[in-house]
Amino acid sequence: MLLRILPIFISFGYKIDLYLLYNYGMHIDFEFDFGYNTDQLALFSIFPYKTNGYKQLMKSEPQKVYYSVINDTYDIEIAFQESYATKIISTSQNKKSKKIAWVHSNFQEYHFSANAYDSDEEELNAYSKFDQIVFCSESAKNAFDKTLKNNFRNKEVIYSLTDSAYCKECARQYQHQVRGSHFLVLSRYSPQKGLDRLIKAARLLKDCNILFKIIIVGNGELEHDIREMITAYDLINEVYMAPAVPNPFPYFKNCISYVSPSYTESFGLAMQEALCMHVPVIACDTPGTREVLKNGLFGEIVEPSEYALADAMKKCILDSDYKNILCKKADNGADYWDKWVSISKEKLETLLSPYPRI
Repeated sequence: MLLRILPIFISFGYKIDLYLLYNYGMHIDFEFDFGYNTDQLALFSIFPYKTNGYKQLMKSEPQKVYYSVINDTYDIEIAFQESYATKIISTSQNKKSKKIAWVHSNFQEYHFSANAYDSDEEELNAYSKFDQIVFCSESAKNAFDKTLKNNFRNKEVIYSLTDSAYCKECARQYQHQVRGSHFLVLSRYSPQKGLDRLIKAARLLKDCNILFKIIIVGNGELEHDIREMITAYDLINEVYMAPAVPNPFPYFKNCISYVSPSYTESFGLAMQEALCMHVPVIACDTPGTREVLKNGLFGEIVEPSEYALADAMKKCILDSDYKNILCKKADNGADYWDKWVSISKEKLETLLSPYPRI
């Protein structure tokens, strides 16, 4: 989502300093991949790697962390993720900056940010320091309000700036495409993403003598565990793990269906991208899934189990009428989300417009 928003910053003429909490993860060459030069965007990291000690430091002394790395007086300060980033930015004493907090998670299902605070009251106090709180979805906003009881009025939902034209242009940037038809998953290797459920569903398909291929594109802390699970379930020839890349859109080519096996989703950006690529979507039921797929109008929402997931994937392979229905739903979903881009862009431009500081 951040990569979708950066061009709006650039269009306003902002110089962006992007601070990562840790110096690890997907390596992006912003100049090569996106055409941003160092006068437009500079990348930094606060800590060299993730440890419990660094987490405890951010939790107990966030202001010390802030002023150990922030030496400039910024016009806008954004905590683009909940938890430690939000807590650190909330301690800024820069009275001239516009402070924005972004919420991407459904706090009712996955309140991971609680680890950065001693209580809900402390977390609420941190959010009270921000001029605006932005949510990736209505479900994320509703869950925030139910989990952290508040009377904040400075809340806004801004959907991702994803449309068909953008997705297709990204898909054309690289000529390679996967040979043969396949199911696709774009995901972090983290517990809430349900990749264990996907592997179990794949085993069920193989037990039915169904020929199929699944490509998982991503990285994360459970990568080794998922790789071992694929081996244990004898799925080496059926499930392929590809590394995370800045531009995953070529993988949508020859895609039978995009699959979301998640236990929780506050929105589901990859599902939205699949629709905009006119690719059918099969997804386990979550609040975010229902929001992206509009309660099943734009894709197949199944009960959250490997059995329901395997059954829908099997039908997508063997039942051409079912597949055609999903394709039509995806086309309708693309039309719907294409119309939202202009609305989201207008909201974002208002949010990031020059802030009166005098």
